[in-house]
Amino acid sequence: MNPIAAWNRFWFARISARPLGVYRILFGLFVLGHLVLLLPDLDFWYSDAGLLRADEPAFAAGPLRPSILSHYQDPTSVRIAWATVAAIAVAFTLGWRTRIVGVLLYLGLMTFYNRNLLTNCGPDQLMMITAFYMMLAPCGAAYSLDARREARRRGTIAEPLIVPWVQRLMQLQLCLIYFMTAFLKTNGRCWTNGSAVHYVLFNHEVGQANMEWLAAWPLVVNLMTYGALVTEFALAFLLWFRPSRRWIALLGVALHAGIVPMVNVPLFGEQMTALYLLFLAPDEFSSLGRFLTAPARWFSRRTAAGTAPEPAGWRQLELAFNAPR
Repeated sequence: MNPIAAWNRFWFARISARPLGVYRILFGLFVLGHLVLLLPDLDFWYSDAGLLRADEPAFAAGPLRPSILSHYQDPTSVRIAWATVAAIAVAFTLGWRTRIVGVLLYLGLMTFYNRNLLTNCGPDQLMMITAFYMMLAPCGAAYSLDARREARRRGTIAEPLIVPWVQRLMQLQLCLIYFMTAFLKTNGRCWTNGSAVHYVLFNHEVGQANMEWLAAWPLVVNLMTYGALVTEFALAFLLWFRPSRRWIALLGVALHAGIVPMVNVPLFGEQMTALYLLFLAPDEFSSLGRFLTAPARWFSRRTAAGTAPEPAGWRQLELAFNAPR
């Protein structure tokens, strides 16, 4: 195999835009959920009526982290900024003028991110990194108002294809997160001796449910600790290979679902597992669409004899977006 040809094919050979289009919708919903979570403490964290006032937010952020909310800090201005970013997120989710709106979404999220670094953690950092990639990606090529407008201009609904270099960077970013997380854990003794989850069970500062009863089962705690570590290492590599992709993705979903009752990290597991979509081949993606839409098709099945069957899965969503009006 020619390594240069393989390199060019990996980064630049056109692929289906459908996984990235669905991920755009999910990411837009994650951003809206993030904004809703900010609402109860909006004034405290982001206005001069709260923790940081005057030049304190700009000083804490430094010269390389600008934010308009470091200069317009009154609660009214903060609410206007919040509503503006929310409107941008809605437009991005619908895929309206996605190229322009993607840039505005990144700048809007950065405005809040840089205003108060004290509250930022893994979910916020992952959202900012992903927003940067989505700003560069052709994420409006499928399941969007942009795609519908283009289909009406052509007069046909064609399979949207994109150059995947940004999508590849997002895949690599996900795997790097998993690999570095697992690698750094192995530098300490708690993960390598199988006791790390025990301490998480008794950390009520971050816990969402009382899971102390699991401590009475040390073997289970050991299995959970080693299982998490091995799964994170495996996710960094096995998502790339078709035979292992389905099973390691299911393990990843189970890993993040298991974290939910033990650690309060809203929208982190959701963002991580949604990125698995970007690894799917077209037939895998279609199979997932048929699986997810099976209940709806079962309840709404009314195809009469002699008529064409209704399109299934993601194709049905594609036709709904691109249908002429």
